[in-house]
Amino acid sequence: MEDVMLDRDDIAALSSDVRVAILKSLDSRPMTMSELADGLGLARSTVHEHLSVLADAELVTHENVRKWRDYTLTEKGRRILHPGRDHRIIIILGASFAAMTAGLLCVTSYFRGFTIQGGSVVREPLLLYAGEALLGVTLVLWYLAVRFRRGIPSISA
Repeated sequence: MEDVMLDRDDIAALSSDVRVAILKSLDSRPMTMSELADGLGLARSTVHEHLSVLADAELVTHENVRKWRDYTLTEKGRRILHPGRDHRIIIILGASFAAMTAGLLCVTSYFRGFTIQGGSVVREPLLLYAGEALLGVTLVLWYLAVRFRRGIPSISA
């Protein structure tokens, strides 16, 4: 995880409430200047000026799609809005490895079975069910980690 280093231009770009509102609006999806102006209740020329300042500070970027220009957050802009998001991935991956280990132990214990007096082997089906459930939880956690890594949170906080 890298820290976001802010210089004078970044602080100047973030000093306006309108520019912060633009960043928050772009956090949900890419938007055109008209969509931002309508959503914020501002003139397009005003939004254009603020977007220029944000682009100069490398907090937003744009791409020409058809005849419109879609503005999106840069990685730097996302890290400013969500500084702790990388911690979620570490927690999710740690929990997934714990669930995977416990699941594999349960499944292995089921297949080995327990030897009881008299030499017969008894298999407890509850171990198999628990192992399968834990391995399923592992897959769900890996899916969430991939979604968070791509910057598409599936659960809104």
